Amino acid sequence: MGPVEIQYTPDPRVNLTGVSLDYKVCFTSETPGASFQGNVVYTAYLGGDAGTLFQEANKLAEGTKDVSGLSTGAVCVEGQAQATAAQVQALQSGTFYVGARISGNATSAQEATVRYRTERFLLRLSGTVRP
Repeated sequence: MGPVEIQYTPDPRVNLTGVSLDYKVCFTSETPGASFQGNVVYTAYLGGDAGTLFQEANKLAEGTKDVSGLSTGAVCVEGQAQATAAQVQALQSGTFYVGARISGNATSAQEATVRYRTERFLLRLSGTVRP
């Protein structure tokens, strides 16, 4: 998913010192009776260039979840992460990119449709303000 470009006009009085991510992505099966095994991996990225967003250096967070619960309901991957100094600088610039990849080794004994929904993708900024 992505890259998604985010632009804003930074306030020159604000000096960002940290960025944290709080995320939750849920997967649901639309195939009654299907059983699942394996894991799903959700990886979030943040960077200053769309062309290189999905490189390891731009990885912001990664979470893994067993998918066996898909047969009875939603399976959610969630967590928190801290941005690197380079990611904070990209955000401070006023133009940055976010994206995500879904991977893993999940399988089903039958053809099945699985949907995902981003429940939460919250960036929290911290820093100082000059008068």
